[in-house]
Amino acid sequence: MPDYERRTTATRLDALPEPIRAAVRERADGLQLTLAPEAPAFLTHSRRLKKPGLFGRLTGTSDKDVEHLTAMVLGNRDILVATHGDVRGTTVLAARLDDVEVGALDARIAELGGTARSDGVSIGGFPVSSEGTTGRGSYYVGLGPPDGEAARAALEDAVRRAKA
Repeated sequence: MPDYERRTTATRLDALPEPIRAAVRERADGLQLTLAPEAPAFLTHSRRLKKPGLFGRLTGTSDKDVEHLTAMVLGNRDILVATHGDVRGTTVLAARLDDVEVGALDARIAELGGTARSDGVSIGGFPVSSEGTTGRGSYYVGLGPPDGEAARAALEDAVRRAKA
């Protein structure tokens, strides 16, 4: 049984729900990114199907939202991923498309003999910093029908065009 039930729909930046649209706009403005109102976006509604594990509940690291939204917005040169839940609030990550690797985490898991997840896409290349050091991090975006595969294809195409 999967951990989440997901539904992904294709949309545009200007049609995203308000908490996400405002947060994406604020992040884009703060980074001085050009992002058109009609920029393609994909919105995933995720509903948790199982209770979090004991360790996650004890440490407080499990997802406290039973449902959350994730939006992937594709600009001409950038990708922004926003996650919103009633408890967690809204968070937005941004990266240049020419710095992004699609499926990098899934490929690494498969190399190590594990089973790669097929219900979404791992996006590597988001800038991270911790204790004075900087690097690149990955974020997993869960996807589902009806437009999950279209979201993956649009992301791969945008990255391919940016790196050409």
